[in-house]
This record gives sequence, C-alpha cells and structure tokens, in this order.
Amino acid sequence: MQNEQKTNQNLIKWVFRIGLILVDIFIVNFSYYLALLLRFYVNHQFNPEAVPYIPLFYRFAPGYTVCCIIVFAFFKLYHGIWRFAGINDANRIIKANIITCVIQIAGTLMTVGRMPRTYYALGAMIQFMLMMAVRFSYRILKGEYIRLTRNKNIGSVNVMIIGAGETSRIFLQQIYSDKDNAAHPVCVIDGRNQEKGIVFYGLPVVGGLDDIPAAAAKYNVRTAIIADSLMSAEQRETARKICKNLEIGVQDFSGYNQVTSAIGFNQLMTITDGPVQIRYKGKTQDYENGEQAAMAWPGGYVVKEISSTAKGVLRVRIEEDLVKLNNVNEAWVQSYEKETGEKISFF
Repeated sequence: MQNEQKTNQNLIKWVFRIGLILVDIFIVNFSYYLALLLRFYVNHQFNPEAVPYIPLFYRFAPGYTVCCIIVFAFFKLYHGIWRFAGINDANRIIKANIITCVIQIAGTLMTVGRMPRTYYALGAMIQFMLMMAVRFSYRILKGEYIRLTRNKNIGSVNVMIIGAGETSRIFLQQIYSDKDNAAHPVCVIDGRNQEKGIVFYGLPVVGGLDDIPAAAAKYNVRTAIIADSLMSAEQRETARKICKNLEIGVQDFSGYNQVTSAIGFNQLMTITDGPVQIRYKGKTQDYENGEQAAMAWPGGYVVKEISSTAKGVLRVRIEEDLVKLNNVNEAWVQSYEKETGEKISFF
C-alpha cells in the first residue's frame, strides 16, 4: 500500500514537471516572438523591415529552447514545491532568466545574426514575467480562494489586530490560511509607532492605542488581538484596559512567533534538493529529495540532529513536535494562562 502510494506520488510529480517543461518551452519562444510583434507589427501586419528577422528567429529558437531548459533545470526550477513559492524561488527564476538573456544575445550574434535591441529587452522581460506568473499563480490563487470563501459557513468575529510588525504578520498569515477560522481581521492598531492611514497586510492601520475606541465602533470589533512582541508591558496593559472598558475581548499573542529552538522538519525539507535519509525512532528511510521526504512525513516533526555522508546524502534525525497549538511556544502559553487566568483560543 505504501509503495503504491509512493509510486502515485512520483507519477504525479513527474507529470507536473513534464507539464512545467512544456509550458516553459512555450514561454521562451512566445516571449521573443511577441517581442518581434511588438517591435514590427503595424497596421495589422509585419512591417517590411521585420522580414529579415523572422527566419533568424525560427533558426535560433530550437537551440535557445534546449539551452533554456538546461539552465532552468540547473537552477532547479522543476524541483520546487510551488504551492510554497517564496523569495528564494523568485531569486532562482531571476538568475536563470539573466543567464538565458545572455544566451539569447550572444547566441544570435554568433550564429544567426544581430536582432533589434528592443527584441532582446522586450523578450527578456516578457519571459521573466510569464515564468513568475506561472510559478506563483497557484499560491496566489489558492490564497485568494481561501480568503474569499472563508467564514461562509460559520459566524465570523470582527477582530482588531494591535501591532504592525512581524508577529502580527505571522498571526494574520495563519488566520488567512485557515478557511474555517471564525476570526475576521478588520483593522490594525500600531501600538508603538502610532502610524495611521497606511495598509498592513491588506488591512487599514487606523492609528495608535488612543484610536482603539473609535476603530472598535467603526468596525464593530468584538475581539482584539495583541500581536507585537516589541510592545512594552505598559503598552500592552494600556491596550487591555481600553478594551476592557469597551467590553471587547482581548488576547495577547505577543509570543506567537517565539517557537521552540528546534528546526521545523517541513521547513528544512522545502529547501533541501539532494538525497535525504530520515531517521525516526531508530529506523531509517531514504528519499530522493526533500520534497519526497516532506510528502512521506507530513505530520508535526522537528529536526534533532543533522549530518551528511561523503556522498552528499543529508542525514536527518527527527522527533515528534510536542509543541502544538499552531507553533505557539508551549511555555509561553502556560505562563500566559497562569498570569491572566484565561485560556488561549484560536477561535
């Protein structure tokens, strides 16, 4: 059963990679052909000046296509988990496109002849934008789908976020990624810098702590979340008192991003490209790459030991992650509940 599941996973992975290669073949050729169109297409036809360049484009296209696929494979653009695409993936796409642009310029000059300068510039830009769009579209569309469909079947609670920093960003990201979460963030209070009139993670920043009453009335706030690890204890206490006077529930998640010192297994695997050997409770299992290992161990695990072999195999010893509740530091949760007498709730 397990072998059959792995076979199906590998099949899906290769089908996806082949599909992505075919899409890239289309992109690298369409981009520069479109560049020629934009440069010479006038009055619904090619300008006569374009005639000499069309056969040059067709002659160079096959070789350029092969070079592009090799470069993209070298930068591992067919090995990423694109539903988790981030800045590192974008950097690899940028580097790969810079190299293919150089190949396009040098290759045409050395083999078929010089093309117009606008052809090179427009083609490179179009190719880069299309590749970014294809690889990041899944994550963007999935995120927007969750954002649009969340809270349809449950009663939502308007939530005010107190804090405009990294902790609040992580908290909002977690809320938005859970379509069944009843929390509905409506505005942000900047408790430290007193910013106003800007937008933070798609939400309006309505001012500082003194603006809490007006914002609560305007947005019909039912609960306030303090999510700023840099706010002083005095500022947090002030926020609690204001919310208490307004009869608004308040919870302090300033320790939300203070996770344990252990490394998250899935996070490590998303940036691991080579072969991996996983050791769990004395048993070992080999995988071709981090993506395959992450799919085989989808639960909550943390890395306890990392080493590598002479052949470059990454050895990882993992244990079950005992810190639950959306990666909130367990010690912080216990101290908070003991101090306030309130139970932590993620709605």
